[in-house]
Amino acid sequence: MDPGIEIRNNVKIDKKYYKPDSIINGRIIGRFFERLSQNIFKQSILYYNKHKEITGEGEIPILHWERNVYSTVASAINKITPVHLSEWSFRPSQYNTKQTRRVDFWCLHKDGETGKPVNFFIELKRAWYSLNEQSKEELQSIVKEKIESLLKQTREIKRISPQWEADNAYLGIIIIHGYYQENNEFYTYQDVRENLFTAIDKRTNAQLLTSTWTLPDGTEVQWERDKCRFITIAGLIISKKRNKD
Repeated sequence: MDPGIEIRNNVKIDKKYYKPDSIINGRIIGRFFERLSQNIFKQSILYYNKHKEITGEGEIPILHWERNVYSTVASAINKITPVHLSEWSFRPSQYNTKQTRRVDFWCLHKDGETGKPVNFFIELKRAWYSLNEQSKEELQSIVKEKIESLLKQTREIKRISPQWEADNAYLGIIIIHGYYQENNEFYTYQDVRENLFTAIDKRTNAQLLTSTWTLPDGTEVQWERDKCRFITIAGLIISKKRNKD
């Protein structure tokens, strides 16, 4: 029987552009992102292996469109805290907003560094990156647009700033599929990380964390010709800056 695919030691957390001590709850947010991304990958593997057992073909759920990924992310959040909801609504009558605004996920995490719990407000996007040599080195324009949209949505939620009895953390997540065609692979997840950092508008004060799952050689998922080299989950993190002593 085909054993399917596993995680083993194939997930790498990259903190090159993350400075946790410069923001309130920075270390807590970092640990939350690490656990969340690991759980997303583990849930995806469970899905892949069971799907292959039933149909004979593997399929990774987080390579589908954004709303198709909700159940996987919700399951991953639930392993951290059962207090979570999707599509939380902020209405004009209740919050500082001109029209009803929704956030993809909200969850409540205990033990913030100020002694309060931490509200996590999470927005989600999906994108891709061609690793073939003939493709452009920089991110495709549609991916840049997704990052800009993700930051805009995350900052809009921060602007509303629900005044609940907790600290707030704002997390934009983009899942990026690095794909290639046989014998034509050129770029790596480090290129994705650098291009992500370059694409972030530094005026947003967002910090970058990435978690990358490198798949076994030749893993084919969802497509006949393209193979999946890695999947990167990038977290664009916004929290209150820590006051300098």
